[in-house]
Amino acid sequence: MIKLKAQYAHMNILDKALPFKVGEKLDRAFAVQRETINVEARTIELAFSSESPYERWWGIEILDHSATSIDLSRMNTHANLLCDHDIRDVIGVVESVSIGTDRKARAVVRFGKSARAEEIFQDVVDGIRKNVSVGYMINEAKLESTTISDEGQETDTYRITNWTPYEISLVSVPADIAVGVGRSTGDIPTDQPKPIQEIRIMTTEVVEKPAPSIDLEQIKKDARSEEQKRSTEILAIKEQFSSYQGIEKLTQDAMRSGEPVSEYRSKVMDLIATAPKVTPDIGLDSKEVKNYSVLRAIKAMADQNWRSAGFEHECHQAILKRAGLSESANNGFYVPYEVQKRDLTAGTGNQGGFIVATDNLASNFIDLLRNRSVLAQMGATMLTGLQGNVTIPRQTAAGTASWLANEAAAATESQLVLGQLAMSPKNVIAYTEISRQLMLQNSPAADSLVMSDLSKVVALAIDLAGLSGTGTGGQPTGITATAGIGAVTGTSLGYAGIVEFQTDVANSNALAANCGYVTTPTVAGLLKQRFRQASTDTPLWQGNILDGEIEGFKAMSSLQMAAASMLFGDFSQVIIGEWGMLEIAMNPYASFTAAITGVRAIQTCDVGVRIPGAFSLATTIT
Repeated sequence: MIKLKAQYAHMNILDKALPFKVGEKLDRAFAVQRETINVEARTIELAFSSESPYERWWGIEILDHSATSIDLSRMNTHANLLCDHDIRDVIGVVESVSIGTDRKARAVVRFGKSARAEEIFQDVVDGIRKNVSVGYMINEAKLESTTISDEGQETDTYRITNWTPYEISLVSVPADIAVGVGRSTGDIPTDQPKPIQEIRIMTTEVVEKPAPSIDLEQIKKDARSEEQKRSTEILAIKEQFSSYQGIEKLTQDAMRSGEPVSEYRSKVMDLIATAPKVTPDIGLDSKEVKNYSVLRAIKAMADQNWRSAGFEHECHQAILKRAGLSESANNGFYVPYEVQKRDLTAGTGNQGGFIVATDNLASNFIDLLRNRSVLAQMGATMLTGLQGNVTIPRQTAAGTASWLANEAAAATESQLVLGQLAMSPKNVIAYTEISRQLMLQNSPAADSLVMSDLSKVVALAIDLAGLSGTGTGGQPTGITATAGIGAVTGTSLGYAGIVEFQTDVANSNALAANCGYVTTPTVAGLLKQRFRQASTDTPLWQGNILDGEIEGFKAMSSLQMAAASMLFGDFSQVIIGEWGMLEIAMNPYASFTAAITGVRAIQTCDVGVRIPGAFSLATTIT
């Protein structure tokens, strides 16, 4: 016999503890109706939720579909259409949402034009993918009834009176497609409950339920454990960014006030962006920078005698002390950042017009043409003086605001979602060989030649890795290889495609005034010959080939970009981390018989993208 415990009917969640967490992410599934597919517009109208009961592990769930119960704030701000609830697999966008008189929620979704989105859309058109699922969070619930089976098993029925759908997904195998309600198989527990139809409700007997006991000692123990966990996480974050001024006070305030780790992370993010940072500079003035000789230091290393390069040795020691580094184990020395930045000229003889100062003019040295570096010019963020692996906190989703029905209504709790950008040291190396005679006859021009070649090659390698590094073989993961960036079709790229770059980034809430386009000179030339409208004199690319403007945003071209490609986005979201300084090491026996010394420059760094949605890429542009 099944008994109804009537005293629990219509209880508010404040009267009985919920067996699930408010804010818990859940999902339900429906079938796609093929007649609602608009192939030309790439849209589908679908139902994604109803009031059909569903039995979860904690009881029976009924999603209330009255106008005040569903928080559509996320759906109405262009929520994403995903594949299998994977936030990295975005295939479209939610265009509109409505609640019908049949108490079902429906949406019109539009598929993107990327290769992935095109593949999924075609499967839907062909009837291969038929199942759709909605991801949602429970904000408020009300206990409607509790039943007891003949075996003494209790079953609670909850009406979800406030819930927030936040994404719609196409799923391969939902739990229960026959009745249009279920969950994707990834969420099905091993002890899957019985179908709802087997539950019978009767009202013949009232059963008293004892009040739950409260274990104060356990509560205190749990509180101590949570505080220890909070303190440990805060101190770990502080250790990663200990070089930033102000981090100590920020940490002390957080520990004293008991603020959540999420708030502390947010403040650390602000500190990283605004606080003065430790740089590789050691305070050289312009005269000292000019007198510094890389060749003199290389010769001193080769001779194992620093007497003739005392100034350079002092600089090396100052860098070790300032950066907390140990003596190089690579038979090398560190170069001050001021020297790396000094102007390198090649015009008249004493400014680099010839390599060795002799009585006769040598043939002019013509520096090879190098690709234009991109990341620094487009505003990438530099993090210097790093130690150990670094994880940079980033916000992946925001909390939500809600209106109060009356003065007695309680605020709905919501939480921001945080992630991490992990960065670890990676090494880039450049190598050249110089003769002993060159070191003996060194001049400012020869010194500039060696320094220019080594530093520029290393800098351009870092720049290229930041744009298109594969993340394998010791390379950083560049922008174009980062999961989650947008995509624009490059075929016959025109005005519509140019605008799509901006809408891609805007739909990720990442469009900013400092965004820009980067492409190759060939594509820049192509866009200078294409116009917003036929028979007009308004080209898509305005300005010269190197530096121009596209639809209100700056644009630059460089051979650092892959052929036939264009990238748009907020380059300040690119983080370039540096560990230590440029280190120069040498091998005095590169060619012993010819007295040739091998010189190697090495820089330790990494590149990461804080917000992938801040970028959109087009390839195979024609």
